[in-house]
Amino acid sequence: MITNLSVADINGYLAATGWVRQPEDWRGAAVWVHEDDHEILVPGTDELSDGARRIREILALLARLEGRSREEIASDIGAPMADVQWYRAPIVPLEGHFGLVDAVTALTSAEAALSAAARAVVTGPRPAFDGGTPKAVRDLLARAWIGPIVPSQNILAIRVPLDHDHSGDQPLARRSLVLLQRATVLLHEASAEAHRTGDISVFDGIVRDGVSADLCVALARFAGPDPGTRFEVGFRWARAMPSELPASKVVFEAETGILLRRVAHRLRRLPRQNASVTGLIGTLFDNGGEDRFRVHVRGEVFVGDGEPRKAIWVRLPGETAYDLAVEAHRNRTPVRAHGTLMEVHRRLELMATSFDRVPVDRTEES
Repeated sequence: MITNLSVADINGYLAATGWVRQPEDWRGAAVWVHEDDHEILVPGTDELSDGARRIREILALLARLEGRSREEIASDIGAPMADVQWYRAPIVPLEGHFGLVDAVTALTSAEAALSAAARAVVTGPRPAFDGGTPKAVRDLLARAWIGPIVPSQNILAIRVPLDHDHSGDQPLARRSLVLLQRATVLLHEASAEAHRTGDISVFDGIVRDGVSADLCVALARFAGPDPGTRFEVGFRWARAMPSELPASKVVFEAETGILLRRVAHRLRRLPRQNASVTGLIGTLFDNGGEDRFRVHVRGEVFVGDGEPRKAIWVRLPGETAYDLAVEAHRNRTPVRAHGTLMEVHRRLELMATSFDRVPVDRTEES
């Protein structure tokens, strides 16, 4: 795989990583210059007889400059449309070798973490996920792949291909990893708060951001057996679909695994009542940051067997639903939402799993 890279992908990688192409070629090769005066010559065609040797030379220089392995860089070059999530933990490959039990634990935990994030995107946030995995999530997991496993890196890398979405929305894979990145940051912050105060109820308020019992258990396993050790979770974005978010990593300190298992137990025990509302939107709220896609709906609210209510805040499953809500608010069109009732900052909210406009019967108006 290292030498089976196209000239186009190599040029694309250099352009995306800070190299500057010079205006003139040299004997048909593209000349790329780095800010530290390093120079790379990229063949003008994939058909050169010594192309494999030239690619090895390019990878060797990039590996030295970036402090990464040739295998990892080659994988990035050859997959311009794949986001990368990675773990550094006691149970990931050490010097290129996996223990059998550790390998099973690491792979199933990585799958569970990605699945939990994708389900939060597809169905809306939940304290815990019940029932079968949606087909869209199963398809995403089937497309992801592992590797390369590089002895010098001691990391487990998961590459998630991005499919173009003709609807204009970001691909599910990107939305899932963005949610997962934010959820890990919030878990890190909440863990620090819980260690300081001893109160794990702080985790209840970040369920709306995609934190779930399923995600907590998946991440806790990367800490290894109790009491556990520190582990890292990192993210890089596909160069062919740049993200405004920078590549980043989150470091969870020792004993976080124990805490996350306690949190998972708590989240599974949170009351989860089904709820629905039909009515008109009175207020729209989206701060573009931590608190997004909420609407206040006045109308008929049904909350299990509880007391009747006349209004409720609804947290929508995503930007598409919010755009629909903006249009419904503008046109004074009734909407209907179904989902799960959650307490957020001592306020009841409906975490919507479905949201749509209610058709208005115009026959009575004629």
